[in-house]
Amino acid sequence: MQLHSERLLYDKKHLTPWHQHQQGQIYLLTHGMIMLETSGQQWAMTAGNIGWLPPRCPHQALACGKVIGWSLYLPEKYCHLLATAPRLTVANPLSLALVERLAQSSSPLDNAQQRLLEVLLDEMQSEEAKPLQLPLPQDARLLKIAYALLSEPAHLRQQGEWAAWAGLSPRTLSRRFMHETGVSFARWRQQAKVIRSLEALAAGKPVANVASEFGYENVSAYIAAFRLRFGKTPGLYFTQRQPATPQ
Repeated sequence: MQLHSERLLYDKKHLTPWHQHQQGQIYLLTHGMIMLETSGQQWAMTAGNIGWLPPRCPHQALACGKVIGWSLYLPEKYCHLLATAPRLTVANPLSLALVERLAQSSSPLDNAQQRLLEVLLDEMQSEEAKPLQLPLPQDARLLKIAYALLSEPAHLRQQGEWAAWAGLSPRTLSRRFMHETGVSFARWRQQAKVIRSLEALAAGKPVANVASEFGYENVSAYIAAFRLRFGKTPGLYFTQRQPATPQ
């Protein structure tokens, strides 16, 4: 069985534009952060995450500064064992070790290596998905607003001003945003700010600096918003993740 792998090594921001693969793709990051965009969603992938993209899933990826990791390309005959939609989980130590071991294996895999792959797939099925995805609207005017907010999350423009900027009435913006994303515009904007702030936290910036950079009035407001999204404080989010192994 052929199992192809690719080393992910970036020293600075790097955009891999829209593309897709015939095989399924398994991402593992051991250092840094990637913003992964699929059809209708953005994903904040940080060190210690395992990402899964099923075959022929269009996506683009932005490496946010220095990134180290692996990408495995899974033959289609194994893909039915995993989710039919993109998925992002926090890897346990066994999954981390298995991905790195398989990524460095010779191809084709021998019987022992195929058994390791089967264990990895079992682990990936059992790991809990994390709320690191952000739904994107499909309406071109709403998507224009969404991209602008993701590009500059701390922008001070208010909802009515965003509506006028995109050629919408405030009522239409509010109604359509809820319909297309499942959350209100205000809630989506808050989530976008928190998710985008992961990049700064992953780079080692102090929480107080991140709170200010992303437009929060004080550190407490930022920590409260972060806890609401991820269930823990920014400090615990990263200290409780698996240690990076940048080899």
